[in-house]
Amino acid sequence: QAHILFKPTLDQQKKNSELDETLLNGDFVVRYDVKREATAGDIQIVNGYFVHYFAPQEMPVFPKNVVFVIDRSGSMTGRKIEQTRDALLKILQDLRPEDHFTFITFNNKVVEWKSSLLPATEENVASAAALVQTLTARGGTRACTDINGALLTAVGVLEKAEQLPERSVSMIILLTDGQPTSGE
Repeated sequence: QAHILFKPTLDQQKKNSELDETLLNGDFVVRYDVKREATAGDIQIVNGYFVHYFAPQEMPVFPKNVVFVIDRSGSMTGRKIEQTRDALLKILQDLRPEDHFTFITFNNKVVEWKSSLLPATEENVASAAALVQTLTARGGTRACTDINGALLTAVGVLEKAEQLPERSVSMIILLTDGQPTSGE
């Protein structure tokens, strides 16, 4: 059983704040699952929106093989590259010793940090954090951004990876602000 209370103010209901009409301007969606243990889950709130993640506690945690693909083009200058650095530092802290990872950066050129996935040892994570601190955006905002080349390189890194943990999960995390301007 659940109770949901939704009480938007009159101003929040107005389609146009300058008119006296009221019409709810937005969606209110509730998705739920049944027959699960009651856990608090994880709540994220950004710009007035929230997401509540639930995951059963009894599920096993699988080792991850992660290739971070990071946009360093000129359009990432300022707050965007700062947010990217902050996000990467947080993700690095959450890696477990059985995880493997590497970085690929791109603007008009694709650059691999290491030639293969590294285990998430304290030393490797510290080295990666030092790299993340130096990330800057380079190139003009109209310069080429080769997302395609960077993603193909990431797929190649995962395909040639050896000696990864059994039952591990491979993923590519793309951090970018825009669309490709070079490549396919």
